[in-house]
Amino acid sequence: MSETELVILAFVAAATAAITAVAGAGGGLILLVTLLQFVDPLVAIPAHAVIQFVSNSTRAVTLRHKVEASLLRWYVVPLVPAIGVGFLIADSIPRDSGRALIGVFALLAVWWPAATAWIVPRSGGGKRFALVGVLAGVANPPIGAAGPLIAPAFKAATKDHVTFVATFAVAQVMNHLAKIVVFGIAGFAFREHAAMILVGVVGVIVGTRVGTKLLHRAEPAMLDWLFKGAVTVGAVRLVLSLM
Repeated sequence: MSETELVILAFVAAATAAITAVAGAGGGLILLVTLLQFVDPLVAIPAHAVIQFVSNSTRAVTLRHKVEASLLRWYVVPLVPAIGVGFLIADSIPRDSGRALIGVFALLAVWWPAATAWIVPRSGGGKRFALVGVLAGVANPPIGAAGPLIAPAFKAATKDHVTFVATFAVAQVMNHLAKIVVFGIAGFAFREHAAMILVGVVGVIVGTRVGTKLLHRAEPAMLDWLFKGAVTVGAVRLVLSLM
């Protein structure tokens, strides 16, 4: 990546981490869409996993007293084997098709949330969260940011917004860690992209600190439209990569 691209990445990483810290989800997808403007999906996705692992870890530690651990027990059980399956799927998808797939998924998640509503369990979650873990695992390597797919399940099963933000952050820590392990085993050279990853990590740490402070004061409607607009612009560009 060029110096200009690294500056853009730092800004976007900070902004998306702040959005996610307040809204609970969505920023990771915007960050991934940005990375995909500069690098191939099989570089963007593992690099994004490291950056988002740090982002979610920072948020999880800050809000640790609000985490609902009972939802996470069943979620984590199938996660690693499911990500292994997802990696095999991702590796078989041509690069341009991978970009377009991520773009289509982003548009569906933003403008047709009913498409993902079927995975929402009843309040309390329980064993059904194993299914949520399977979906997250299989979808993440080819899609890169499956947060919008599984966030409704956590939102429906938590008692308030802060609990949702905290619990979903821990779930995403597990998700990205499992993805890092699988890509590492597959031979991805994280060191070759250290500059990009480091810039992103610094950005999300700053953004998470700012966003966490705004968590109790931000207007959800404003963040919702910011998220929709940013994802739509990036997603349309990804879809057009096939043309």
